[in-house]
Amino acid sequence: MTASTEEQRIHGGVRSEEVHIDALLTDAGIVHIRSVRPTDASALRDMYASVSDDTIYMRFFTMSRASVEEDIAALCRPPDDRHFVLVAELGGRIIGLATYETLDWDRTRAEVAFLVEDTQRGRGVGTLLFEHLAALALQNGVKTFIAEVLPENNPMLRMLRDIGLPRKARSLEGVVHFEIPLTMDETYRAAVDRREAAANARSLARVLSPKVVAVVGAGANPQGLGHQILVNIVQGGYRGEVFAINRSGHRVAGVPAYASLADLPASPDVVIVAVPAAEVLAVARQAAQRHPAGLVVISAGFAEAGAEGAERQRELLAICRAAGMRLIGPNCMGIANIDPEISLNATFCATMPPPGGISLMSQSGAVGIAALNHAARSGVGLATFISAGNKADVSGNDVLCAWESDPRTRVCALYLESFGNPRKFARIARRVGKAKPIVAVKAGRTLAGIRGAASHTAAAATPDVVVDSLFAQAGVTRVDSLEDLFNVATFFDVAPLPAGRRVAIVGNSGGPGVLAADACEAAGLEVIQLGERTRTLLRSLLPEGAAVDNPVDVVASTETRVFEAALRIVAHDPEVDAVVVVFTEIRPGSIPETAKAIAKVSREYSGKPFVACLLGHPGIPDELTDGSGRLLVPVYAFPEPAVRALAAAERYARWRRRRPGTFPHFEDLDRESAAALVAATLAEHPEGTWLDTPAAVQLLTAYGITLAPTVAAKSSAEAVAAAERIGYPVVLKPAAGSFVHKTELHAVKLNLTSAEDVAAAFADIASRLDLGDTGVVVQPMLRGGVEAALGVVTDRTFGPVVMVGLGGVASDLLADRAFRLPPLTVEEADEQIRSLRTAPLLFGYRNAPPTKVEALRDMLLRLAELASALPEIAELDLNPVLVSPDGAVALDAKVRLAPAPHDDPLVRRLR
Repeated sequence: MTASTEEQRIHGGVRSEEVHIDALLTDAGIVHIRSVRPTDASALRDMYASVSDDTIYMRFFTMSRASVEEDIAALCRPPDDRHFVLVAELGGRIIGLATYETLDWDRTRAEVAFLVEDTQRGRGVGTLLFEHLAALALQNGVKTFIAEVLPENNPMLRMLRDIGLPRKARSLEGVVHFEIPLTMDETYRAAVDRREAAANARSLARVLSPKVVAVVGAGANPQGLGHQILVNIVQGGYRGEVFAINRSGHRVAGVPAYASLADLPASPDVVIVAVPAAEVLAVARQAAQRHPAGLVVISAGFAEAGAEGAERQRELLAICRAAGMRLIGPNCMGIANIDPEISLNATFCATMPPPGGISLMSQSGAVGIAALNHAARSGVGLATFISAGNKADVSGNDVLCAWESDPRTRVCALYLESFGNPRKFARIARRVGKAKPIVAVKAGRTLAGIRGAASHTAAAATPDVVVDSLFAQAGVTRVDSLEDLFNVATFFDVAPLPAGRRVAIVGNSGGPGVLAADACEAAGLEVIQLGERTRTLLRSLLPEGAAVDNPVDVVASTETRVFEAALRIVAHDPEVDAVVVVFTEIRPGSIPETAKAIAKVSREYSGKPFVACLLGHPGIPDELTDGSGRLLVPVYAFPEPAVRALAAAERYARWRRRRPGTFPHFEDLDRESAAALVAATLAEHPEGTWLDTPAAVQLLTAYGITLAPTVAAKSSAEAVAAAERIGYPVVLKPAAGSFVHKTELHAVKLNLTSAEDVAAAFADIASRLDLGDTGVVVQPMLRGGVEAALGVVTDRTFGPVVMVGLGGVASDLLADRAFRLPPLTVEEADEQIRSLRTAPLLFGYRNAPPTKVEALRDMLLRLAELASALPEIAELDLNPVLVSPDGAVALDAKVRLAPAPHDDPLVRRLR
């Protein structure tokens, strides 16, 4: 939902005329949801004319159609703060509607009604309308939907039952009366997520596993991309039908060719477009007539090429949406499905890796080519490959949903340059990651320019820090290079997850073993001391001079059978969670027999991961693959990448073992007054502003955030009077929220013990700073405890981000901060606090009394709730927050408000 900044917010919500959303139906069709228009009367009349008398009865509780015109007039009346109407369009026709009307005596309750054309039932139209109507209603202060349903209206009863919200139902005079609280809790979110995942997967199923493919622009010129793609499809052994489309209609690469898509003897599932950008729109319109599942646009010259290209891309997307086609690209290198039953290489990269369990999406075509070539050289097996290009439609979110339901995809690998909807990505990745690991390279770790910020939180929350936080919460393994992407993904594909971080290293040379041990320690793995029984067995087996402590060095002269026996002894140790084998080919020809030994022992201990490092050896021995070429254990040429992959797997396994978190539920939040304060402030300052201290205190107090008693004073006399009321000693500081580093400005006056001290402090601050109309604030002087800091920054891409860190004057010096994206579970908040390097200070360090950390956690969770509810909070700092054995109290608060749309990032919509 979007709204222009000049529109007046109603009850904290938005007006409805700005609603324009494309979304997927359950059968992969694309429907457009929008606000009703006064000009829709004719289209609504057509919809009513198309429905049966039974449907009219369910709508009006009478068989008479006399109410239709009256209803249409009510639906098309200008919007106000009492009612909203959404319609669903398909192919330019209105096929459904949803409306709510608030009650006269209680604007938080609204009656709802839905209507879906008879022929469109069973596709999820009503459910989509309900979801979007509920999101709008919540934004506008509605808390409960009321519905009156006839007992025989089974479609409506089924929708309300399956929507995922709690409901109360009672029968009254032959009508079922429903009350549906709009509690958008995790149960509801999970239900919406399931519906979205199923629709996304279905919409891409025919695209990724097509039976008929057409390549437009596949001419006779071997240098043309269309020609290259067609040749790759043919030479790749594609199992379906493939057609070429070119101006001449002449056969190309042995493939039947036609002058137009209209001439094809069969409707394609996928149309690959490789023509000049100026011709793409005409091709898309032709394709729409054949109803393919997807359009893969190789052509460049769209959003990446400036304003004209961006407009062309918008028009292309509109054509695809209207026709129900998914769009991959434009400006991409194609798609591939390496499943032997499909064998589709619809890319302009001739080299394809062997079949495997890794599915890869690359936003960059050049990176995609490099990735495919690297995978082929290293023997890494792929399931599917997608080049996303400009991501006008299909993005990483869609692809993850498709891979989630694909049994051949065991590992999801992503090369990303940007996020379309990062908050939705986080939810999808968190769900998918519980079953399938996700490994990602996110380009852009450095900033070309640093954004100016007036708060500690905003200055520290760089885009890369936020990406790291997002990935950590969602269980995504972030790596820095394509090589690491495949190193880690390969481990996930072929090895079991480690049960813990305890590692044993076995090798035939001391130096490489030490390198592996160093790499383990650097990666957070534990090179443990082997059990006494294990060491005794190794001593009895190995020659004199061998090392039986970890790392185990069997010495270079040891025969392969002894090496194998040593591996078996170490693997049998119950204290060992993973085995790293580091073998150097000192005796020529020893690699194959050693590889055979590694494969044999790894099969015997199939629940424990083995990592083979064949030092400096190029390629993969056949003995470490099965008959199909699939790796039996992950193989690396050097210890460091081997250990990094193992460490990534251990971190992921630890994340996956976590129990589902508990979301907090606060009964004492005054959401309405907080929203009203924000709305009133922005009405007075449309461009945004810093809150003065009293307003900041009012906002934070509405969410139960504890602040030190604070009294505003605009003059020296008022400051003295405030100090007398509070009681000495007191603190004096500026009330304006925009001052940063007040200590460095000598504007924080501590431990004032008399009226004279207060008057002198006020005069000094006034001489240094322009206090304007805000003056100063007076607080009691609090001592003891640990100084922490909490904060919020709302990023244009990622939305709100919450921070916890060390507070006080050392905050910037130590930069000990942790960021997370709300909503936060209680467990995530605990983990966020404990991740700080200085966290031991909170739990009692060097005989200091432990602080009440749960009070800091409570404040952090409340701050996350505030940030989620009010995206107008652009920056917020609570620094310092004094955490003591008695609780947590914020001593200083800075809040900046700025206009922001109340978008719900989790409602179902296409990008």
